[in-house]
Amino acid sequence: MNEEKVLSVIVPVYKVEPYLKRCVDSIIHQTYKNLQIILVDDGSPDLCGSICDEYTQKDSRIIAVHQKNEGLSGARNNGMLFAKGQYIAFVDSDDWLHPTMYEVLINLIEKNNLDIAKCSVVSSDGNNESKILPRKRNRDKIITGKNVFDLYYTEFLCKVVWNAVYKRKIVNRILSPVGYISEDNYVSGRYLYRSNRMMITSKCLYYYYKNPTSITHSPNKSLIDICMCTQMLRDDLLKEDRSIHKRYICKLNKKLARELYHFIRYTDSRYRICSITHEQKKFIENNLDLRRRIIFMVILIKKHIKII
Repeated sequence: MNEEKVLSVIVPVYKVEPYLKRCVDSIIHQTYKNLQIILVDDGSPDLCGSICDEYTQKDSRIIAVHQKNEGLSGARNNGMLFAKGQYIAFVDSDDWLHPTMYEVLINLIEKNNLDIAKCSVVSSDGNNESKILPRKRNRDKIITGKNVFDLYYTEFLCKVVWNAVYKRKIVNRILSPVGYISEDNYVSGRYLYRSNRMMITSKCLYYYYKNPTSITHSPNKSLIDICMCTQMLRDDLLKEDRSIHKRYICKLNKKLARELYHFIRYTDSRYRICSITHEQKKFIENNLDLRRRIIFMVILIKKHIKII
């Protein structure tokens, strides 16, 4: 392997026995061959661990890491400990890739001196497929400076981490928050903030499987996780860059207020809010638009939420 151009692909593996071979085979058969493939068996109770070990015997580029169950974030974080590449990529183990995905994205990085190259996505439920494309103004164009982080608010493709190749400096020392379902809300924001140049190709090269058994697609997904990850993103960006422009913090505060608003108005009794502090109420009101602010006040009254 040419160490300067190795792409390390990190694949967290947990309870995906029916889909794992499809995923790994799609990585093995990439036209970009200079790969290090890290399969992280996250304490999967099925045969996934054995399948990972079998692949290490078939392809010398593959290593299998076995750990107790720590969730998607823990698997990604531990996978990074083994990553040797100049470039880093993540793949969810029930998804699969177009054969040219990594060749296309790395060529974009090297031709245009990018920090991140992302592709468009095909979403599939096993029967039907639909394309997920960026907005026209963002397709196949070099995006620079503060405009990169602004994509965090407008592009779904920039709120996930698996449809991309990253220069290693973009992901180094950024840990995915363990114990949260919405970890990509945090990690993608950190990566975008560090990036000065990126592109989103209109080519659909990543196949995103809507696995009905996945936590991500479960109706029990906790909205509070999104709030917590947004708050962590804001706070950690302030720690990383004390000179961060106020506009970034202002936009993150508005996003956090909207997420808290959605959480409080959620009707599932498992997430019922009994009280909030005066400080929380003031923060939400100050960062909501007028329409949501009025609805928020009505919700507080209708749900008998105490202000303490």
